[in-house]
Amino acid sequence: MEAGKKVRIVILAIGFLLLAAGAGTATMHSVTGNSAFCASCHIMDNYMSSWEHSSHREIAGCNDCHTDQRNLLTKTWSKVKAGTLHGYVNYLTDHPDYLELYDSSRDIVQANCVSCHSDLIFKTSLANPSIGGKYCFDCHSSVPHDTYRPRY
Repeated sequence: MEAGKKVRIVILAIGFLLLAAGAGTATMHSVTGNSAFCASCHIMDNYMSSWEHSSHREIAGCNDCHTDQRNLLTKTWSKVKAGTLHGYVNYLTDHPDYLELYDSSRDIVQANCVSCHSDLIFKTSLANPSIGGKYCFDCHSSVPHDTYRPRY
């Protein structure tokens, strides 16, 4: 086979793989982008019920708070990582009575609180919890999950 034909086949294969990866990523975001997806696991029933009656229900869903919103790559990675961990906990372990945020998730949720409420906290240590040692949900643990979010 001539070299030019091999190069075209490799380019075509790479293009196909990139197209498939893009379509897969778009499909994953479409399927998991709605809070109803999160509600499909019964362990989320109490969390979903409390969110549905919260002040956040009209403006922020699960992904708005629990995924890294900086850009599409970080959002995709945080969804893949969280989905893998959730799958592991739900299908391969005896899942806990209540859910707790992983340390990395605490930072993501905090960043999302700050991005929406920066006008309220820009002069406080909450804008950077590594300095002040507090997260928004240390005091506001019932937002938006009522008493179902564990208190730290």
